[in-house]
Amino acid sequence: MHAGYSAVLIISNYVIRIMLEGNKIFDVCFISITEISNDARTLNMARTLVKNGYSVCIIAYGNQNDSEKLSNENIILFPVENKNFARALNRITNFNKEAKYYFDIASAKNYIAEDLYSLRIAVKLKKIIGGKLLYDSREIYSALGPLSGKPIKQHLITTFERHHIKHVNKFIVTGSLDEEYLRKHFKKEKPFSIIMNLPPYRDRIQSNLLREKYSFTADKKILIYQGELLRGRGIIPVIKTLKYFEEAVFCILGQGPLREEIINESIKCKVNERVILCGSVPYDELHDWTSSADIGVSFIEPISFSYQLALPNKLFEYCMARIPSLVSDLPAMKKIMDEYQIGIAISPDSSSEQIAEALKILCDGANKEIYSKNCESACHTLNFEAQKDKILSLVSG
Repeated sequence: MHAGYSAVLIISNYVIRIMLEGNKIFDVCFISITEISNDARTLNMARTLVKNGYSVCIIAYGNQNDSEKLSNENIILFPVENKNFARALNRITNFNKEAKYYFDIASAKNYIAEDLYSLRIAVKLKKIIGGKLLYDSREIYSALGPLSGKPIKQHLITTFERHHIKHVNKFIVTGSLDEEYLRKHFKKEKPFSIIMNLPPYRDRIQSNLLREKYSFTADKKILIYQGELLRGRGIIPVIKTLKYFEEAVFCILGQGPLREEIINESIKCKVNERVILCGSVPYDELHDWTSSADIGVSFIEPISFSYQLALPNKLFEYCMARIPSLVSDLPAMKKIMDEYQIGIAISPDSSSEQIAEALKILCDGANKEIYSKNCESACHTLNFEAQKDKILSLVSG
């Protein structure tokens, strides 16, 4: 046993029991450098596979509670302790160091790297154990939004990705525009599969969580953003809009480096009492919170090529909550708006007054009812279960 095992495995008796079973070969091992309780994409794929008879393990940031909860779903979590590093590089380095202690027990027929930063671990496991390697390119990592204006860092990431993808057997992307670009960028004649960032189907619920928790009066319209707090996600433009929409409050669910700028901008615009930083919410609880809002915001700014092609999961989570969305009219999101009529797409260059006007249209009683009915219809198509066959085909044969 590696010397590091005791330190890593002490938080999960379930993992220790799996070790004692001997040389178990999983059908699929996911590697995700994300807090597993917030990693919707990995959880949804893993649950789909398990429900269809596949054995699954996950190497990800997590704790004992996460391990016990997933074990009840027959998913084995090999958790890495989250030490809450401030710098992303330290977080990645720590994950690579700690994950290696699971190499002896994470034997699988298929390894799925759930992002670029997990790819190195997946490549190592493939070299040691064999099996197939699938790379889930959730973003265009060669053109990341947070690295806009940082060409040296972007070049290093692009070089890292190009070096490791030679070991990949199959690519997974979130939309057709991503596939089109990455086929040319990678120059690899290997199969691509599109798995959209859709939530599992959930029934409509009546929820007042946000209104009750923050004591919002009945006349307030609740705008919601959920996801990482990053530059280019449209958070700051919506804050600037609030002075033109006095009935609105803006609830922000998530964590990230933009937090201080959000606070400062809210104070500058004199709307800080109507901007609520709610923190992170576990993915399995998110639907209840989203359903208690009036309007979902996915106002992506095209600060990078990756953002220009964005089709974020929050858009579909708003739809599943039966609330309309305000989105920027970038190609992938506009296509969804045009097809399903579940919100309004406007230019990311819109003025604060124009954004406010679009939000007011969505909040209007008659309009909101129409959009809500459209969401009700769309969510029977835009759900993760509709992709079951595609997911099973990733690891079959």
